[in-house]
Amino acid sequence: MDNYASGGIGAGAVVVLGIAYRVYLAVNHHRVRSNCCGKELVVSVDVETTTPPQHLKIKVPDEIPESKA
Repeated sequence: MDNYASGGIGAGAVVVLGIAYRVYLAVNHHRVRSNCCGKELVVSVDVETTTPPQHLKIKVPDEIPESKA
């Protein structure tokens, strides 16, 4: 495989991801309805952010007590 083939594969991947992103922007937070051959299909797409909360619920003790054995 030469550099042109590798560049073509990389460019093709970028184009595919770009098209997928445009489709995502078009359907996110929308309801898509299709009526084909007498059958109705309704799909709702809603993608939310998944950022972690600012306040963590896990508490770490300042000091670990030594066990007496």
